[in-house]
This record gives sequence, structure tokens and C-alpha cells, in this order.
Amino acid sequence: MIAVVHLIWGPLGLDPLRRFLASYEAHPAGAEHELVMVLNGVEPHQRAGLEAELARVRHRPIELADPVQDLAAYAQVLARLEHDRVCFVNSHSELLVADWLRKLDGALDEPRAGLVGASGSWASLRSYAFRKLGLPSAYGRVWPRGGGALEEFRRIESERVGAPLPGGARSFVYTALTLADMTFGFTAFPSPHLRTNGFMAERSLLVRLLDAGARRKFNAYRLESGRRSITAQVLESGLRALVVDSEGNAFDSDDWPGSETFWSGTQRHLMISDNQTRIYQSADPGRRRLLAQYAWGEHAPAAPAR
Repeated sequence: MIAVVHLIWGPLGLDPLRRFLASYEAHPAGAEHELVMVLNGVEPHQRAGLEAELARVRHRPIELADPVQDLAAYAQVLARLEHDRVCFVNSHSELLVADWLRKLDGALDEPRAGLVGASGSWASLRSYAFRKLGLPSAYGRVWPRGGGALEEFRRIESERVGAPLPGGARSFVYTALTLADMTFGFTAFPSPHLRTNGFMAERSLLVRLLDAGARRKFNAYRLESGRRSITAQVLESGLRALVVDSEGNAFDSDDWPGSETFWSGTQRHLMISDNQTRIYQSADPGRRRLLAQYAWGEHAPAAPAR
């Protein structure tokens, strides 16, 4: 049996939950599972509305005692589950295709597969910090001096405060992290990591990878995309980290840019969307190109118009 764990982050209100539930009802999972709804940071005044929404689907509720970062919440939840495999989908996730769980489950059956997800990125906080400091960086090859790329990131930030980038940063100028934080604990580009808006693995492996003590944002960022990220640990152990597209095709990390799942082309093969993929989807061609270059550097596929 598979556990599908959806995180409900109270401060976001009910809209993200409604979006997820609508997509869950519209797109059958295609595999037997138990839906586990995790209440994280839910205030008493939100409870009635929340319970009314959750009455739409059969589920198992789990409430956390204190608000924590998403990866720390997942680690706490694992201790209460007995399933063989666990699929995590975060508060912003929206399911886009039928049989999404069957496709993830099938990819996890591939030889040496350790971790599978609906999207991944090569983005590097370390290389981005070096580019901001004017030091040698892989991003210098796609964002030459005077090209205006960093200035455009600042403009995007002013319009979309708090929208996270892959690699865990909470804003496009990384106000939650100093440049020093971004340098230490992270590897240079390319830094392949599966994005944690939708990922799956054996529960026994996830217990070893996730850290219930990662309560600070910076620790969660490192766990997602740092030198010792969950993806890095899987790859170092000789297992594969696979991006799975909407057709059920599985891609090893070297092939992620061409999967057209995250910040690539039109994202036409994306299986689980979130607030970050929606930023790209609504962007003009220039901004799409910029975001694709952040995720994939010189390997960024063409970013056509909407």
C-alpha cells in the first residue's frame, strides 16, 4: 500500500487545499493508496472550513503539534505510517494527469531507482551567489555582465514576493539567506535535485533521508538542494533519482532538461504543478528564458511563447 501525504499549511488559507482536492477528484491516482492529510500550523478559527473541505474525500488526518518546515513535517509523519512506499505532495501541488501515482510507482520499480519525482532542477544557490558577487560561476556563461539578468530577477521579486525558487529559496533575491549561507553547504552548478513538491520513495529509505529536526528554513533548503540533499544522498549510494513525466517516462538526472517538466519548453509533460511552475507558465518569453537558464544553465531548452 502507498501513502499519499498532502501537507496543509495553515497560513496559506483554504485556496491551495481546494485546488489540490479538485485536481485529486479530477485525476484518478491509478494505484491503490491511502490519502493522508497533514495539518501543519492550522489555527482554531480555520478548523470548521478545513473540515468542510476535507469531507469531500476519504482520508486519514494527522495533526502536528507545532508548525514546522515541510520536510521536517514529512519526517514526523513517517513515524506514524506503516506503508511500504510514501508519496509526498506539498501545499501548492496540483495534479494534472490521471494515473499520476501509478506512473510514479512504476518508475520506482525501475532497476536501482531510489527516489522519483514529478520535476527536478540543476539550479545551484552557490553558483548564483558567486554570480551576484562577480566571481566565476556557471551562470556567468548565460548571464554575462551588463545583460540585465540579475536586475530582472529583482523585478520579478518585487512582483512576486515570497514565491520560492527551486533549490529552496523563498524569494528570487534570497532575502532569507545571506550570500555566505548560499555558498557553504551547497555545490556548484549543476546541482541536480528532485523538487519536493511531488516525490516518492520507499518509506524505509525516506526515514533515513529526512530529518525531523530540520525546522529552520535554511536547514530545509540544504535538505532539498544542498551538498547533502536527499537527492545527493540517493545518488551517492549508487541509486537513481528519476524525474517522471506525464506519460510515465522516467529520466535520469543528466536528461532532466529535455523532459519538459520544469522550467523547460512549455512544461507540456509536467505531471504535478505548483506555484513555481505556474510562475513560469504565466511568464513572457524573456522571463521564461531567464528561469530556464537558472534551472538548466547552458542546457536550457528553448522557451517558446505562451
